[in-house]
Amino acid sequence: MGAARGLAHLHECSPRRFVHGEVKPSNILLDVDYNALVADFGLTRLLTIAGCTDVYSVAGSGGIMGGALPYARPTALMDKSSAYRAPEAHALGGSQPPSQKSDVYSFGVLLLELLTGKSPEHASPSVSSSSVPSLLGHNGQRELEQQAPELVRWVRQGFEDVRPLSELADATFLRDATARKEVVAAFHVALGCVEADPERRPRMKAVSESLDKIGA
Repeated sequence: MGAARGLAHLHECSPRRFVHGEVKPSNILLDVDYNALVADFGLTRLLTIAGCTDVYSVAGSGGIMGGALPYARPTALMDKSSAYRAPEAHALGGSQPPSQKSDVYSFGVLLLELLTGKSPEHASPSVSSSSVPSLLGHNGQRELEQQAPELVRWVRQGFEDVRPLSELADATFLRDATARKEVVAAFHVALGCVEADPERRPRMKAVSESLDKIGA
């Protein structure tokens, strides 16, 4: 919930409407009280502008600052975290700038990883330049859905097939009936975040508020 609040703050509490751009586990840190903190906001881009030639040995990711800094196409090292990127981020050879809605998608993948205890690493291949036109046609929704990590498709199919929660969720979350209800609610929040269509995803503020209600 702390990570959701942090991203909501970046998105909502600035006239620039900041974008993180690299929401993934290594950029979510815990303080001494185990509160989640969002890290690496814009650090890589600042190091690049400052002339550091080995930015990844210092920063380790590609977070950016919304409209404050120019967008740089992800490098091969950054592509290791592509499983957390929104489907539309793979279009046009990966040169599409991240958006607030792509941050929401990345957070949704992160939340699914937490709920299931499974990694999203086995993601679908990136969209090639030759397939970009199909993204813009009547089959665009299906094309975008096919770019989702296997974890996203597996969980969504599991809910469509009404599979037992015990087959989807990490056993540590299923300690009692109340916890089961909270886990199901959290799954629905996560699945809303990973909608293929960016316009159907909620804002991070709404995501944060929903998770706060679940944990209340």
